[in-house]
Amino acid sequence: MILRQVSVFLESQQGRMAPVVRHLAGAGVNLRALMLAETDRFGILRFIPDDADRALAAVAELGVTARISEVIGVEVPDRPGGLADILDVFEGTEVNLEYLYAELAGRADRALLVLKLVPAARALELLDAAGLV
Repeated sequence: MILRQVSVFLESQQGRMAPVVRHLAGAGVNLRALMLAETDRFGILRFIPDDADRALAAVAELGVTARISEVIGVEVPDRPGGLADILDVFEGTEVNLEYLYAELAGRADRALLVLKLVPAARALELLDAAGLV
């Protein structure tokens, strides 16, 4: 499934993430999945909100750079090897996995992975052929 992800670019300094997530909470935005990646100079907070447009508007109020992009969500069995089974679909193909993270809310026997796959259209074709989307 296609998910709308918000990416927020932050200075790599202590305490930069808390005001953003606090502001999102105040705007009534619920975060379903998130990750934080950093370098020496900046960090990228990526998340799947319940409403991407509202999240982007809330973040814009803080004056930080943010954007919406599409990523792929895939449910996998919550068991050893679940992730390996997904990655096997792309073995020997031109599809590249740039990053991934998982949903915050637990599910009984499945996990939702959020994947940035390039090219996305080909990745979706392969996942569909494998019966995974």
